[in-house]
Amino acid sequence: MRLALSRLSDFPCRATAIDLGSATVRIHVDGRGIVASEPSAVARARDSGRVLATGTSALALAGRERGVRLVHPIRNGVPAEAEDTEGMLRALLRSHLRGGHMAKPRMAVTVPSGINQVELGAVRAVAYGAGARRLTVVPTPIAAAAGAGLPAEGEDVAIVADVGAHVTDVGVVLSGELLSSNVALVGGSTMDQAIIAHTRREYGLVIAPVTAEAAKLSVGSAIAVRDRQVLVHGVDVRTGLPNTAVLTSDEVHAAIAPALAAIVRAVHAAVADCPPEMAGHFISAGITLTGGGARLPRLEELVQEETGLCARVAPNAADATVTGAAELLRPFRGYDPGWTPPDRTAAF
Repeated sequence: MRLALSRLSDFPCRATAIDLGSATVRIHVDGRGIVASEPSAVARARDSGRVLATGTSALALAGRERGVRLVHPIRNGVPAEAEDTEGMLRALLRSHLRGGHMAKPRMAVTVPSGINQVELGAVRAVAYGAGARRLTVVPTPIAAAAGAGLPAEGEDVAIVADVGAHVTDVGVVLSGELLSSNVALVGGSTMDQAIIAHTRREYGLVIAPVTAEAAKLSVGSAIAVRDRQVLVHGVDVRTGLPNTAVLTSDEVHAAIAPALAAIVRAVHAAVADCPPEMAGHFISAGITLTGGGARLPRLEELVQEETGLCARVAPNAADATVTGAAELLRPFRGYDPGWTPPDRTAAF
């Protein structure tokens, strides 16, 4: 029995890929697909600090109970609160692996291409603490490219812009390796917060992030459009009572314009960092947008207009990163798990 227990970590277990998003954690299990897509959140008791819930349950608990502190342990794609991140992952894996969590899985975790060595060490520590038997660290652009089915047949190059909640990671992938990359610390949630700030400043109305996101997708656009309006509900800052305001498409576009400009700058920087002889490959390959933030209407048109390169949104944009990481875990892909980040962190 002692021998059997000591060899438990050698038992076969389904390979598991994890996309550590600042807003959402996605988990893919080999043979089952995506088994979890839950908020990156931990609920703790304010008085004792005890962990009460994680993921979707944490958000629900914080919304209905007093004395609950909500922690978002992942910031800019890396663990900011290592203990909470590890505990959240362990709980999600235990919940979604259907008992297979007893055997430690081979694990792939996506990371921003611009992280430093300290942040990379934190990711590794969290993954092994959560139960990884063997860890493969995959830069987000490489995972997103694989998940989007890139490079296309006959091509060696892919340009991917992964627009997440708080991080946009742009990478040029050449023959499965990261040729260049650039990170902008903006994303879909950044735009939502800009809409929230505008609504409070102009109308004295506090709206929820989910309301701001709905307004962004309803009347917002990466390229300015006119004559669209949306009614939003919130709380009046003066009276504390429910109230409404009407936001126009012009207002929403003006609010999110700085974030859009940062995304475009990141694309420019990643492409400009490549040798001139790659120009012909870029024209044929174009730019593929992935991540939940790619849902913003006409974002691909803005990128194409500003870069001169054909741009498109991947069909599975939100899930491309985690499905790509899972694909790279398969032995025949032969991805090198020894990737280390560059010495610089490019951020806007």
